[in-house]
Amino acid sequence: MIVLETERLLFRDHTLDDLEPFCAMEADPEVRRWVGGAPRTREAAERKFREVYLPPVRNRMGMWATILKEEERYIGYCGVYPNFGEAALGYHLARPYWRRGLATEAARAFVAFGFRQLGLSRIVSAVEVGNDASKRILEKLGFVWLRRERNATRAFDHFELGARASGPERRDKPARSRD
Repeated sequence: MIVLETERLLFRDHTLDDLEPFCAMEADPEVRRWVGGAPRTREAAERKFREVYLPPVRNRMGMWATILKEEERYIGYCGVYPNFGEAALGYHLARPYWRRGLATEAARAFVAFGFRQLGLSRIVSAVEVGNDASKRILEKLGFVWLRRERNATRAFDHFELGARASGPERRDKPARSRD
């Protein structure tokens, strides 16, 4: 099922065809640096894929397979997902697709989807300190910094965006829901 589409991306349920590019992305130390710290082994990545990403998304809140339309290629996973009782925005792309504006396009689409289609009043996100690219994406979309959380090995900045603060979509063409 395709849930959402933008000018360059479409978002759908994961399929078994996504397993190989998913595992390759999860093994990349530069990708994992900001979303878990260490690369996943093939076994761990496959287990995560089958248990978390392969089951269909319920209630349209989840992390969707992200497909670059021009290449018809799986490039990551993005979405608004339930996290500790809140709606959280996440976007994870394979390294060859960084610095093309694709993460911003995906994040903008899911912010609009969350507020307009899901009726959310607030979306949160967390970015590991040092991940300036992700922080800039959130700032472009109007997210505001809430707090910094530190644990023994890592630190995260937490952000939020309220429906009133989100305003109209900027620059990118509006995303189209496929409901």
